Amino acid sequence: KRRALAFGSRPERQCLHTTTALRRPMTSLLRLTNAVVRPITTRTIVPRIAAVRANARLMSTSSKTTLGDHSWRQQNHIWSELEIAERMQTSDLKHVPQNFSELVLQKMVRVAYHTFNFMTGYQHADPPPTSIGYRLIILESVAGVPGMLGGMFRHFRSLRQLERDHGFIFTLLEEAENERMHLIVCMSFFEAGPVTRFVVSAGQLAMTPFLAGLYLVRPQLLHRFVGYLEETAVHTYTNIVTMAETPGTKLHTAWSDVRAPTTAIEYWQMPDDAMWVDCLKRMLADESHHRDVNHALASMPHETLFGDDNPFVHEHMADYEAGVKRRTERVLKRALEEVGGVDANKTRSDKALA
Repeated sequence: KRRALAFGSRPERQCLHTTTALRRPMTSLLRLTNAVVRPITTRTIVPRIAAVRANARLMSTSSKTTLGDHSWRQQNHIWSELEIAERMQTSDLKHVPQNFSELVLQKMVRVAYHTFNFMTGYQHADPPPTSIGYRLIILESVAGVPGMLGGMFRHFRSLRQLERDHGFIFTLLEEAENERMHLIVCMSFFEAGPVTRFVVSAGQLAMTPFLAGLYLVRPQLLHRFVGYLEETAVHTYTNIVTMAETPGTKLHTAWSDVRAPTTAIEYWQMPDDAMWVDCLKRMLADESHHRDVNHALASMPHETLFGDDNPFVHEHMADYEAGVKRRTERVLKRALEEVGGVDANKTRSDKALA
């Protein structure tokens, strides 16, 4: 009995022996490990590392640290200068409410617009640059909510009904991501303080249940509300662009020589010397497209909205094909540069051979 108390029971002695073995020199443990399992070499983990790096360098469009932010994004529309000019000419197009519910939604947006102007210090005649940053950050943070909500509800409906969605989910998710990219572009140009971040969080907390309620009552109400909201956004962006291009205004003085952020240049495929006002024009064009899409969806009867094909799916297909063409051209150009260029060792001659 005294012996058992002194040395412990059999399981306790086994545990003691195990602990002692673990305290042996590390060299013995490594010797034992090497005798059982051979170490994995770098060649086994990453085969043909030179070829992998060359292929990654050839196919990548951004640095390694930002690959996750620039890969597998929904293909947005790349606006031409002619399309932007046409979109700016539609800034005064407004939808006339057709029933009481649409009239209420329009009045709500109008009250929110004027209240927002007062809160941000925005003056339509000659807005100061300080009011623009605060305004755009809050506006774009709210504008990215309804598209995601609409896509989520349609996704759940497709699961419940055990049927396809006919392409509407993609349009709504692309709109939500486009608005989020607007916010990211604005954040790369403006700075958001604690008050702005609080207002953004509060606005998202308030708008999410409100917009979800509209969709649950009638999906067309959500799209009509977004259409009215986008009308105010187009109105605001048009005024900002006009003031930024008018000499003598506060925005022209502050932004006349300001370059566009790198994020905006990559997203809209703008020239490297693009200016900040060029970025604002593309945001205006995006908002005008969202305005037209949501008003079109709101005008559809229930059977068409949930039973027919998405009429905008052909736009997405065209944008995707154009994106594939641009990427293929970039990869081909980069591949030619890797081997010295297409004009390397070339000369012009009227003979059959050089």
